[in-house]
Amino acid sequence: MAVLLVPACNGAGTPDRTATSSRPSVTTSTTTPTPSPSPSASETKIETPAERDARLAGDAVVKYWGVVDDLAANPTKSLNLLDPVARDQARAQMQTVLGTYVAKGLVQKGNSSLSDVKATTKDGKVFTVMVCVDVSTVDLVDETGASQVNPNRPDEQRYSYKVVRATEGFFVTEDTLKGTSC
Repeated sequence: MAVLLVPACNGAGTPDRTATSSRPSVTTSTTTPTPSPSPSASETKIETPAERDARLAGDAVVKYWGVVDDLAANPTKSLNLLDPVARDQARAQMQTVLGTYVAKGLVQKGNSSLSDVKATTKDGKVFTVMVCVDVSTVDLVDETGASQVNPNRPDEQRYSYKVVRATEGFFVTEDTLKGTSC
């Protein structure tokens, strides 16, 4: 779930995280391989280590959103499921947001989708990841099934995340919950 967005108030003073939650859209298909001509050396693109790390930093944000979406939709799951995808401010903040949802009896319905994921870095260790999050199919409902989403919430917002490369992998460490138009 999680590239983070500008919070939309739900009327109770709590950020409307579902407005920013996201489960990446995944399409799978099965194909039968067919022989094709081998690409020439000029057509073969090999990913450099820097390109690979940027891709993995972007993937970390996609995974983060997947976990946040799952936890918001399944309030009985442990918030420790954030551990493999988030650290520091991002983890603490999301635990607070999700804990507030649980306390208020709120559950997420629907999935967010991410697009236009772009990661940049200056040192190869800390990445800034920008992503557009579409929450048009996401709702946050109370125990009666009534929506708690701000009706003026934008369907799409661009968020910026800080991702750190560690020995164990890539982790979202900063989620400002501030979005701009995609």
